Amino acid sequence: MQRFAFIGGTIRGYKLLSFLLSKKKIPEFAIVLNEDKHESEKYADKLGSMLEKHNIEFSRKKKLTEEDYKRIKDSNLDFVAVYGWRTIIDSSINDFLKLGVFVAHHSLLPKYRGFAPVQWAMINGESETGVTLFQINDRAIDSGKIISQKKVKIELSDYAAELDDKLINATIEIYDELFKDLEKGEIKFSDQDESQATYTCKRIPEDGRIDWTQTSLQVYNLIRALSYPFPGAYCFYKDKPYVIWNATLGESDNKIFSGCVPGRILKISPDGVEVLCKKGTILVRQWEEMGSGRKVNPSEDIKSIAVTL
Repeated sequence: MQRFAFIGGTIRGYKLLSFLLSKKKIPEFAIVLNEDKHESEKYADKLGSMLEKHNIEFSRKKKLTEEDYKRIKDSNLDFVAVYGWRTIIDSSINDFLKLGVFVAHHSLLPKYRGFAPVQWAMINGESETGVTLFQINDRAIDSGKIISQKKVKIELSDYAAELDDKLINATIEIYDELFKDLEKGEIKFSDQDESQATYTCKRIPEDGRIDWTQTSLQVYNLIRALSYPFPGAYCFYKDKPYVIWNATLGESDNKIFSGCVPGRILKISPDGVEVLCKKGTILVRQWEEMGSGRKVNPSEDIKSIAVTL
């Protein structure tokens, strides 16, 4: 029986730990991520309730403390399983574990090392991504030895939450396979190809502003990448920011416009409003004045094709 600890949070960590407990894979203890105040869904509470039900000792925080590191060092663990954690873990802790600290990252490493790999992959129009289970190290971010990977296809119709569900399921499969391999003594590590490494930078809400001078596909990719549970891509109407939660390529997307004002409303219909991009069109089906909580078809607000977003 492998002895391990769990570190994680959000819906990702909740679903993984639920699966592990259902398979009688019981961590010695857990460290649960405390969400930011603005986050509506508090998975720390749900994780806490689940751990209490199984009589598993746990603590809640945003980053590890010296006390946590000492606990790990003194616990004679085989490994630490990490999923849904947001702060750096000191890789020197590997020296006190038989196998190390294992982290699930939502990309096919060495591609998309760093922040928001799922969002960047969608924004860049990738047709696939995946999950990599790797051992942390003290070098470049997300550059540790790979244990296993699983590819996930990105459909053009996928929105962020749908793709995240696919990646969570793939992560659960990877951890399931990990425990089976550990029982057989077949776990292997492989180095990442540094010549293929790419990196991402941190995203901030302002990065979600829509640039209608881009192509319709670029705009659509931004909208779906930043959709729920993320802050959303937004534009301005009557000097107020509106978050676009649902859109698709427009009916006139393949038409060539020799007279084009990017952001100009092309058509208003019961399905939404069609907006011109530098190339192609976007049908906006649902939006919300930022912070209002009022998600509506934008045709309820826009009544003229003279409007430019």
